[in-house]
Amino acid sequence: MHELSLAEDMLDMIIQRSKDDDFERVTKVWLEIGKLSHVEAEAMEFCFDAVVAGSLVEGAVLEIITSEGMGKCLHCQEINCIEHLYDPCSHCGKFGLDIIQGDQVRIKSLEVN
Repeated sequence: MHELSLAEDMLDMIIQRSKDDDFERVTKVWLEIGKLSHVEAEAMEFCFDAVVAGSLVEGAVLEIITSEGMGKCLHCQEINCIEHLYDPCSHCGKFGLDIIQGDQVRIKSLEVN
């Protein structure tokens, strides 16, 4: 379950940010999960709650934002909405899309006090 290691990395980043920006508590975390990232939102929520216990993030609401998969065709240069990493171009039918959105997992924003 790579969601556990992602949640641990998130906590580390938030702790570092709290030192840099001098805040003591996080009340909400907005996490962007791309549809092509292979990260399950439900598993991420479970792991997040377990990992942040006893930290400055404990009790924070995790708000998950899903980003669509987008790819640019290497043949016809058209932008495509895609559901899977190896989908063909919806315009020319050829394979070989350069992923431009949807394969990332990132902390979009924090609500702190």
